[in-house]
Amino acid sequence: MNIIKQKAISLIENAWAKSGTVLSVRAWNPATFFEVDVHFSNMDMSAWTRVQYIKVKVANGVYRDYTPAGWDADIRTCTLYINALQDSPGSKWVKSLQQGDEITYVGVSNTMHRPVDRGEMMVLGDMSSIGHYLALQQLAGDKLLSGAISIGKESHCNEFLEYFKWKVQPVLQEDSGGFNSLLEWTKNENLADSDVYLSGHIPTCVLLRKELKRRKDQPNGIRAQGFWK
Repeated sequence: MNIIKQKAISLIENAWAKSGTVLSVRAWNPATFFEVDVHFSNMDMSAWTRVQYIKVKVANGVYRDYTPAGWDADIRTCTLYINALQDSPGSKWVKSLQQGDEITYVGVSNTMHRPVDRGEMMVLGDMSSIGHYLALQQLAGDKLLSGAISIGKESHCNEFLEYFKWKVQPVLQEDSGGFNSLLEWTKNENLADSDVYLSGHIPTCVLLRKELKRRKDQPNGIRAQGFWK
């Protein structure tokens, strides 16, 4: 990292950085997906109406965006669901986390995803989307989401079904973003009265959007939020 960029990041951190405390860390088997419970004492969660993201420091000068889900506004806690399949700074960071560690972040911002009143809400994505859609479900309240999440490991499919009691289903992933599996899943679904949410692997989101817009039962709306390439 060059000196100018390093100084700029240091100025941002000094001005805006806040911290949270890790309460617990749970790894799925195999340990490439993690649930991290965090207490963010300075984070006001009471007015959230859209899915949020937190810009978290994972290495010196390196930040990654993670979605707070399952939040409790009264005690200012939430869970971060982090996919650590790739060999990346974020993956190395989450694998090193332990109870009591401090997390540094520089802000909370809105995504474009929020609940809609009309029709059904259908979600499609990969494992990096799990926290995002759990947050959307929390905002939607009694209105249950449906849809599919592509998952690379069969054991993770089983854990998904065990942990999450909702209408979103796991499908076994055949490619990096799960495009083929997700597209196949949609073939038996009527989308005409649905708003479809796409998130996760950016190329997969682009391809799915194109395919869904070609359908005769085209959804009411298609709302894409890509995360990674």
